[in-house]
Amino acid sequence: MAPSFHLPMEFYVAIVGISILPKTYNMLTTHLSIHMMILFQLNGGLMLLDFLNHDFLQAMKWRLRSSPFPTHTLVFAAVGASTVFSFLQGLLIVAITALFLEAYWGNLLVTCLVILMVSLTSQLLLMTIFFFVRSISITETLSWAISLSMMVVGGVLFPMPQNAFFTFMERYGTPYALARTAIIAAGIFEPSTVNLWLGLGGLAASIVVLGAVVVVLGRRKLV
Repeated sequence: MAPSFHLPMEFYVAIVGISILPKTYNMLTTHLSIHMMILFQLNGGLMLLDFLNHDFLQAMKWRLRSSPFPTHTLVFAAVGASTVFSFLQGLLIVAITALFLEAYWGNLLVTCLVILMVSLTSQLLLMTIFFFVRSISITETLSWAISLSMMVVGGVLFPMPQNAFFTFMERYGTPYALARTAIIAAGIFEPSTVNLWLGLGGLAASIVVLGAVVVVLGRRKLV
């Protein structure tokens, strides 16, 4: 049975907001929950693929182009809706694991921001892949392959060599690593203002870069 740690109720002030440290939290379920939630969010963009394929590359293509709204407006609306839906699913994971598995999520405001940013990163990354391969099945396969590769490089599934490269990849090298670093740095396990801002800043940079790529590819592929 996984060990539980009993601590008095207290408030832990992070970079923004306040997180409540529960009387009991479980180290094992905490780490597993963080890993699985991020992995789930990285593949949250898969639900967007059917919409893109059916409405912009298949039967609905010409109907939508006859609508009074520009194509990019419809795409942005779909990305926004999918991001919100994925974000709500992430919040549900946090709530369930905290209530029933005694997982500790640190600063809840930071955790929510990370969930939102990872969800948006997923939408943009999968759109980029889809515009290149134009196949749902291949995009789904690549999505899981990329997200699992992030876990492997991050040393989640098994230990990686202890050198500068893998240390960097484990903390900052991928969106997966950046999200985990931000959540952990905002809690009590490894509190660090620098790592928190590096994690959030790295995710923001990923969104900007992927967003620019999607805009360029969208103009070419959705015409």
